[in-house]
Amino acid sequence: MTIIPFEKEINLGFRPVMTIGMFDGVHIGHQKLLSSLNEKAQELNTKSILITFDKHPQLVLKPQHNDTLKLLQTNEERFAKLQSFGVENIITIHFTKEFASLSAIEFLDLLIDKYSPSYLLRGYDNNFGNKPSEQFDDLVRHSKQRDLTLERTDACVFYGGIEVSSTQIRKALLKGDMQLAKAMLNEPYALRGKVVQGNKIGRTLGFPTANIKVDKNKLLPLFGVYTTKVILENKEYNGIVNIGCKPTFENSLVTIEVNIFDFAEDIYNKSIKLLLLDYLREEMRFENLEDLQKQISLDVKKAKSIFANNE
Repeated sequence: MTIIPFEKEINLGFRPVMTIGMFDGVHIGHQKLLSSLNEKAQELNTKSILITFDKHPQLVLKPQHNDTLKLLQTNEERFAKLQSFGVENIITIHFTKEFASLSAIEFLDLLIDKYSPSYLLRGYDNNFGNKPSEQFDDLVRHSKQRDLTLERTDACVFYGGIEVSSTQIRKALLKGDMQLAKAMLNEPYALRGKVVQGNKIGRTLGFPTANIKVDKNKLLPLFGVYTTKVILENKEYNGIVNIGCKPTFENSLVTIEVNIFDFAEDIYNKSIKLLLLDYLREEMRFENLEDLQKQISLDVKKAKSIFANNE
C-alpha cells in the first residue's frame, strides 16, 4: 500500500478514480462503495485512490470533545482493513480548521489541479467542503466543465432493518450487541495494544491476566466480560476479557484484562489483538475475593463451553 500525504507534490502518471471519507470501521457500507470504485477503475483501465484524513474532523472542529470522541479504529487498523479490500493507494489530508473552511467547489478544484482524476465517487451521505451551499447538481456541472465525472452512490446498506453506519456500530458496541457490530463490520470488533504491568490480582486468584493498553481514542464496548480470540505473535488462543473499572476494588481505573486459556508465557510489552465475540455479563461488585474467584471460574467455564460448541 502506498500512503501519500496530501501536501506532497506528486505526478501520478495516470488519471485515477477517487473517493473520499473517514471510513471509520470500514463497514459493509464502505465495502460496497469500495467495490464500486474498484469496478470503475477496471472499467476505465486506471487505478483507484482513496482520500481520507489523518485524524477525525471532529477532533479539530470540536476539540472540547477530544476526550469523549471514540473511534472504531486507529489509523493503522483502518489502513490495514482498507488494504484488505483492494485499496492500494491512500492520500491522507492533514485536517485543519483552514482546510475545513474550503467550499465544496474549492476542494474539487484542488483535487483536479493536483491529481487530475477522471472519476470521483461520493458516498450517499458524505459531504465534502465547508457545509456545502452548492447543490449536488451544481457540483456535477462544475466537475463536468473540468473533465471530471462526479457521481453519488445511492447504495444505502441495511442490516436487520438498521441503516449501516459507523454511528450505529458504536451504538451496538455500547450496548454489548457484538453480533450486530460483527455483522456490520463483517468481522468481530477488535482491540489492539501492548501488554503492560497490572496489579497481578488475577494471578493470586488463579486466573492470571494480561493488561492491555489501547489508543486513547479507541472505543471500548459496554463494560463487562467477553469471550475473545487472542492473536499473539501470529498464534490464536481462546480467552475471556474483562473491560471496565473493576468495581470490587476502590479507585480502580478503566482496564482491559484478558485471561488466555492454557497459557503461561511472559508477554509484557508485546503487541496483542483481541477479537471480542460474546458478551457474557456486566461488571459486578463482589463482597470479597472468594466470591470474585467463584464468578471468574463460572465465566471461564461458560466461555469454554461456547468455544467448544462453536468448533
